[in-house]
Order: sequence, then structure tokens, then C-alpha cells
Amino acid sequence: MTEDDVKTLDPYVQWIVAEARRPVSVDDAARHRLLEALRAEPQPTRRRLDWLVEPRRFVLPPLATAALAAGLVGIGVISGLLINRDGQQADQRPADVADTPRLPGSIASRAVKFVLIAPQAARVAVVGDFNGWDVSASPMTTQGKDGTWTIFLPLHPGLHTYSFVLDGTHFMPDPAAPLAPDDGYGRQSSVVLVGGSSL
Repeated sequence: MTEDDVKTLDPYVQWIVAEARRPVSVDDAARHRLLEALRAEPQPTRRRLDWLVEPRRFVLPPLATAALAAGLVGIGVISGLLINRDGQQADQRPADVADTPRLPGSIASRAVKFVLIAPQAARVAVVGDFNGWDVSASPMTTQGKDGTWTIFLPLHPGLHTYSFVLDGTHFMPDPAAPLAPDDGYGRQSSVVLVGGSSL
């Protein structure tokens, strides 16, 4: 902003510009008083366990870093083998609750009933994070001519995202359930919360 531009401004704005351009000077006596006041403040006392939470910096040699990384990978592999002891991936396990061994109550599967009224559909399936979004994995059945489609699925406790697929191509959320956040693929889905056991 040039001086000519400043002269065309409102007088109050000119005053603000002038104040902003004025150099700031600090009195040496004021600076001295401030430093003395800071020095007079008592040092914070160190509590007994503060050393546990203080940040520390340490450097590992490259060989030790590689050994630590290999150990962490090994722990992950062993944990994965212990979780999937039967050697099958989660999507290869049978979906029938009766064939699935009973797990501890906090992580046991719960039978969840999915219902959709769609009299115009020739076939309906439910897809979701529990069956890898596979259209052929969980076909629903209908009884009578009212167009009510149902299926019971075993789901582990937690929040699951799902959708219905009509006639193999038309995805739609469950009108009786809350909508899931946008997945970025342009399809709306629903969510179901499966509770654990009450011990």
C-alpha cells in the first residue's frame, strides 16, 4: 500500500495504518523488571514419577533396529496364527451358527434377522462387511406373495455396515436402520450394532 493509497482512506483507517507502521521500542528498565520477576518465580517441583512420562530420545544402531522390527513382525505372525488356529480365513469359515464352535460370551456370534419388504424384486441378498460384500453369499428368502424377504445371519458383536441388493444389481440401504457414513463409492449403506453378552 503506497502513501497515496493511504491518503484516500478513511481517517480512522489512516490512523490504524500509521500506528501499525510505528516502530515498537521496549524500555530497558521494563525489560529488566520482567526478567527479574521471572527469575523470582519458584522453580516447579519435580514429583516422584515425573521421570516416567518425560520424553526421552534414544538412538538404536541399524542392526538393533532391524532385530526389533523382525521381532515385532514375528509377534504379529504368531498372534495371527493363534487367532486363526483352524487355518481358515474368516471369509472361508461356515456361516451357520450351529456349525461354528461356541466362543466366550463376550465375542460369540449373535443371530441377527434382516428383513426387507420388496414385492417387486425377483431375488434379494444382504451384503456387508461380515460377508465381504459378496452378492451371492447371503441370499434372502421370501414366503408368500407379500414381498417380505428375510434371513438370519450370525454376526460378531460390534458395528457392521450392510446393504440390500435387489435382482443382483440394485443396492439399497435398509429403510428401517440408520444410514452408514458415506463410503466414497456412491452407494448408501446401513449400520447394525450387535451387542455382546451381559455378564
